[in-house]
Amino acid sequence: MDWLATLPDTVFLGQAVKVAGTGMSNTVKDVPQEKRIELPVCEDMQMGITTGLSLNGFVPISIYPRWNFLMLATNQLVNHLDKLPIMTQDKVLPKVIIRVSIGSERPLHPQHQHVGDFTEAYRKMLSNI
Repeated sequence: MDWLATLPDTVFLGQAVKVAGTGMSNTVKDVPQEKRIELPVCEDMQMGITTGLSLNGFVPISIYPRWNFLMLATNQLVNHLDKLPIMTQDKVLPKVIIRVSIGSERPLHPQHQHVGDFTEAYRKMLSNI
């Protein structure tokens, strides 16, 4: 993340990117504050903003603390960001990094809505990402 932060076109966005609050917060602690966009809990909107930033020449690093949260952005991810190359005959090839984690069950289990691993399901749904 530190190296990505040195690039002029990168921007980091998501929950707990400017303020601590998730396990992902520590991974951006050395990223300059001006490169971070803190968002409320609005996962679908976050992916829409991510797509918009990519269409405007940025390389967004969109951070979702858990797969279970990324599920809420599936519409934007599957129907929009993933399909841009197809819809534009490869004229639009967005550059986006989506970071997501599988919740740890030890030492403290965060309950089942925070420990899903949906990697294979998304591989089946996505054709360009």
